[in-house]
Amino acid sequence: MTSIKDVANLAGVGLGTASRALSGNGYVAPETKKRIEEAAKKLSYKPNVLAQNLLKNSSGIIGILIPTLDHCFFSRLVQELESALYKKGYKTMVCCTVSMEHGEQDYLDMLENNLVDGIITATHSFNDEAYLRSSRVIVSFDRDFGGHIPMVRSDHRAAGRMAAEHFMEKGCKKVLSIYGEDAREGHIIVGLAHRELKDCLEFQGIQVLEDYISQDKFDMRHYSEKAAECLKKYQDIDGVFASDPLAEAFLWEGKRFGKKIPEELKIISYDGTERTRSVFPRISSVVQQIDKISLELTDILTRKIQGEEEVEDKITEIRWQQGETC
Repeated sequence: MTSIKDVANLAGVGLGTASRALSGNGYVAPETKKRIEEAAKKLSYKPNVLAQNLLKNSSGIIGILIPTLDHCFFSRLVQELESALYKKGYKTMVCCTVSMEHGEQDYLDMLENNLVDGIITATHSFNDEAYLRSSRVIVSFDRDFGGHIPMVRSDHRAAGRMAAEHFMEKGCKKVLSIYGEDAREGHIIVGLAHRELKDCLEFQGIQVLEDYISQDKFDMRHYSEKAAECLKKYQDIDGVFASDPLAEAFLWEGKRFGKKIPEELKIISYDGTERTRSVFPRISSVVQQIDKISLELTDILTRKIQGEEEVEDKITEIRWQQGETC
């Protein structure tokens, strides 16, 4: 394996000069630098990034904690974060926690041991205290740590109002709002959308039923079973508000139950990922703009890593995506 000493010998310079030229730290005469770079290219020299980062007390790696990649929202979030962080000079380590009993704690321990420079958490399962005790840089997506950790989220209240307006416009009389059990608690902020929907519809005299789904399973079989259970339990509902995969499950199960969509059952999803446009009929959605969420998360994280103390939470706009289900 070629070392920087080999490069220095071929270029006819000292080890320190070669190191400065290839790292960009310190002055090297242009003609000398060119000779060193040519020698490095000829020898196919690759710098030891780990060693360089250790000298800077930095790994150049950001940990991303998510429940799973099986959910369309989180897989797209990771894709956008990887792109945004790469442009800032960081690589990513994706950590899926839902299938590991102690996965979230293990990854937080790794952060404390300085193997990553910072972490973006989009998980909902672990206790807040472990995050609050951490001395490392953490940014949260959609989870409220009481102002102690910066948070980025969508405008969930606006999302709930938007969905409510479309249900009202279509003449719905009884709407099912179904979301994760963990969002029933105030610290998981997406529940705001469902509570706002309920308040808006009930103010207009429209009945709202609420049901909840376990957040430790993310496969379509689980969603389909839940949709079928709800359609049996609430036979006279004429509207459903749910996340993308669950909304899709209601679409298929609704057809199986003989429901005409959207005539007898109107469906609005909340997330609006590509999944909602790959089914027929296409699902009408309130869209969380994942690209903008990712940019905000990246911006806050990098500013905190650079030492900025006061960083405000960010709320990103939502938008309507018309489909054929409402």
